[in-house]
Amino acid sequence: MRRYLLLVSLGCALLAGCGQSISGAPGGASGAGAGAVTPVFAFSEAVVGPNRLPIGLIRNNSPLNDPAAKVHLRFYDLNDPSAQVKSEADATYYGQGLPAAVYVAYATFDRPGDWGVEVQVQLAGQRAPTSSRLRLNVLPRSSVPNVGEKAIPVKTLTVRDVPDPSRLSSASPVNPALYQISLDEALRSGKPTALLFATPAFCRTATCGPSLEVLGQLQQRFGDRVNFIHVEVYRYPFAESFERINQAAQAATKAGRELSADELRASFSDPMVAWRLTTEPWLYLIGADGTIVGRYEGGITAEELAPVFEKLAAGQ
Repeated sequence: MRRYLLLVSLGCALLAGCGQSISGAPGGASGAGAGAVTPVFAFSEAVVGPNRLPIGLIRNNSPLNDPAAKVHLRFYDLNDPSAQVKSEADATYYGQGLPAAVYVAYATFDRPGDWGVEVQVQLAGQRAPTSSRLRLNVLPRSSVPNVGEKAIPVKTLTVRDVPDPSRLSSASPVNPALYQISLDEALRSGKPTALLFATPAFCRTATCGPSLEVLGQLQQRFGDRVNFIHVEVYRYPFAESFERINQAAQAATKAGRELSADELRASFSDPMVAWRLTTEPWLYLIGADGTIVGRYEGGITAEELAPVFEKLAAGQ
């Protein structure tokens, strides 16, 4: 349930300007005041090893989508008394077609526990960057499938199973090219696979619909060499499942407990449950041998992924 509620917080931060990091509030910011920029983590977990870290920016209670913004991250191990910078990275803008941009940086953490992240943001016209300090809890291992692991073989719905496309996806219109092969079949096909978990009509961060459109564009380009699969997050009828999980989460929070496995299964689709996912959207890239070679949480763009798909299609 914690991950499900983190998703609600993330959607609030990116779309309504809640100004809170999903993994902790800012430890302070220079240049605070009217028009100050607040960074938020646009991901639900970080783990030991390499990580893709999308950052969202909030200003005046609205998300920014500014390709000219410069975002730089510094990482500190908070258990290291030397307080030295362990690593740093520039974040790349990816906001084409998204309601709120993400600025993606990559970092490798060598131990679990609390890390400090200093986020420097400089917008056009600013003489100096503003600086915010966030706290990030790094997990020993991922709670959901991760790069290097074998993909979980599970049946996903296809046009053969469900002739009515409105029962396959909450998208409108539904792209039938993304429901031609089940995941368990795809993993035996000898081809790489792109697997997107998203719910266009009920997305917390409003990035599922644009991400699904990106997947469709990539399918047109690489569909002869890569399997493309979309999985709807909720069971059909989607609206009823969405409302059911919201009510269950509210009741669980009031009772001070986590959502039960039965409550999750009652609302989430079978592939979501099998992959232990409770947030969205997630894109997984799976090699021809069935090994996960990439995962992307949150909104995706063709600008970020087209070069990755070139390598995936080539078996690299």
